[in-house]
Amino acid sequence: MYYIQGADQKEYGPVSADQLRQWISENRLNRFSPARADGESLWKTLGDFPEFAEVLVGTAPPASEAPPSEPTTVSAANASPYGSGFRPSTPGISESVIDEKIKVPAIGIITTGGLGALLSLTGVITTLSGSNKNTELPPGFPPEAAGLLKSYLLAMEPFNLPLNLLALILSVLTLMAGIKMLHRRSYGLVMAGVIVGMIPCLSGCCCTGLPFGIWALVVLSNAEVRKSFH
Repeated sequence: MYYIQGADQKEYGPVSADQLRQWISENRLNRFSPARADGESLWKTLGDFPEFAEVLVGTAPPASEAPPSEPTTVSAANASPYGSGFRPSTPGISESVIDEKIKVPAIGIITTGGLGALLSLTGVITTLSGSNKNTELPPGFPPEAAGLLKSYLLAMEPFNLPLNLLALILSVLTLMAGIKMLHRRSYGLVMAGVIVGMIPCLSGCCCTGLPFGIWALVVLSNAEVRKSFH
């Protein structure tokens, strides 16, 4: 089943594929007519649906551009919402264009989450093994600064494990957000993961999180991109 958008910008449907083929053959619809499949939110044109390719081949121009002819009587059940003077409205961004827009920032978010998870996991392992307690200072390090640094590390020792675990969880969230963004799923989760990845010291890797996060937010704020998420 399918839905179509009339010249009055209203949505009509559901309509069967056979009915759409009939309207196409009657020159009431053409390859530029906005339509979407049942269960999808993104509007395409009928030309984007391969199942209508055969009937669209050799169709006449829109009725508004065709020579005038005698009006035909169409039953209310089979009447096209476009009418005989249909001129298609401007279609939205196609799925292929949206995929190209989100591809690079989504990969950047995946990279941010992956690097952050790796660094955080390393921190968890070193904390549990106690190897971080044997940190050696470089030769010639000022004694006063060395004392302050050791005091700081000693004070932070109880927080190392929970902080690394928190960073690991948030990095995994960012990683999942990037994967979901790439497949245009779970818009809310994607937004949350992108924002978390941008916050310094909350995610395991903030060097890539900020630039790719800003890029991703700009792309995600587009209305057509937002509507394409399932």
